[in-house]
Amino acid sequence: MREVAKKIARLRALDSDKRHEFLHEHPVPVVLAAEKRFFIIDHHHLVRSCWELGVLQVPVDQKADLSHLNNSEFWTVLSQSHWSHLYDQFGGGPHEPRLLPEDVRGLADDPYRSLAWALRHEGGYEKSDKPFAEFAWAQYLRAKIIILPGDEGFVKALREALKIAQDPSAHGLPGSK
Repeated sequence: MREVAKKIARLRALDSDKRHEFLHEHPVPVVLAAEKRFFIIDHHHLVRSCWELGVLQVPVDQKADLSHLNNSEFWTVLSQSHWSHLYDQFGGGPHEPRLLPEDVRGLADDPYRSLAWALRHEGGYEKSDKPFAEFAWAQYLRAKIIILPGDEGFVKALREALKIAQDPSAHGLPGSK
């Protein structure tokens, strides 16, 4: 949720025209499922930030129409296309898709995913095109660092993460230096 908070601050600082422009430059990738339901496959933090700000519609980029597939086939395609990551905020999974929240309001906070995001922004590793790269880093960090409560605990964990990111055991992770 730290990433959500940062995005909220960034969006709040924009006037309505600039916000509209920003959102159109960053459409939300979705796939169409049965019953004309859209599933967000990326930019979940942006969508949650918009919801928090009262922005209830965002531009989308439909990546596929999978509405002809049954539920099992749909989730198989999402998995094979790296469009789903069915793990929880504790790194457990994969879980059954039926356990997903109904919408972005139900997304859980994974402090290790936040740590991985902050680590990348602090130069601990490079942005990667590999699907779910930040989640791979989150799992790596989860096994090595305890994040104590509050901002002070997070800052301390980030300092540790910056050191750990240089460890040879991190070299196989996406974007490692």
